[in-house]
Amino acid sequence: MSTATVPAAAIAIGDSHPGDDAIAAAYARDGYAHGGSVLDLATVERLRTELARVIADHGRPGLAQPYRLMNMGGESPVWQIVNIWQGSADFASLLRHPRILDLAGRLSGARSLRLWHDQIQYKPAAVGGVNMWHQDAPYWGPLGPQDQQITAWIALDDADQDNGCMSMVPGSHRWGNAIDFLQALPDFAAMPTGYAGNDVRVDVRPVLAGHVHFHHSLTWHGSPANRSGRPRRAIALHFMSERTVLASDRHHPLRDEIRSAPGEPVRGARFPELWWA
Repeated sequence: MSTATVPAAAIAIGDSHPGDDAIAAAYARDGYAHGGSVLDLATVERLRTELARVIADHGRPGLAQPYRLMNMGGESPVWQIVNIWQGSADFASLLRHPRILDLAGRLSGARSLRLWHDQIQYKPAAVGGVNMWHQDAPYWGPLGPQDQQITAWIALDDADQDNGCMSMVPGSHRWGNAIDFLQALPDFAAMPTGYAGNDVRVDVRPVLAGHVHFHHSLTWHGSPANRSGRPRRAIALHFMSERTVLASDRHHPLRDEIRSAPGEPVRGARFPELWWA
């Protein structure tokens, strides 16, 4: 049985790597950036095996469980697992990966990082569904400001256009909350060429297994269906900077886990501090 506990210690900032300035410049300009390889293939395979175990063991009495496991796509499945780290020691250890945390801290300009939640998204081979265009922050109603979160997206399979990799719109992180506009798009291919005086360009973002890709909480992104013969498995780690506070009582499944007064930084057992500068 694999169980997990809240990471016991945060990680202080480490040394920068060659190429970090270019990664930071791309993130500031576009609202997203490749961060390079962070996991070797043996670790990737262990996490794939652990993902299959968590799915197979879901709901079994006596076993540690993730916060939520659901299919968001119906007959074209997109399996979502929230806080898989609660049911898997291997995924819990990923939360403390120093390279991922150092880059997330640098790109976001944070002085410290807490976990908001992790999220597996798994598109099965041949039938995996679409993730429509969206921004993350508008779905995280209790959190504010909406520009103080960053996501590290780690591929567990080679993700490309054939199996439903993400696409992003460069510069969209500077255009504010546009979720109503994005939700009104009739389908994934319907992105216009302009929005509120800004040029809109869709950038396809393939990511190799074991590599990390970062995006801002207001960056427009989505992914098409998986019609390939390969799965598309990935885990997103959603981090909050020290400036993220409980801003409202808007609904969110994790709202009742927040142990902060309005206006205070988000704290609680499900939101461990992982890194500081």
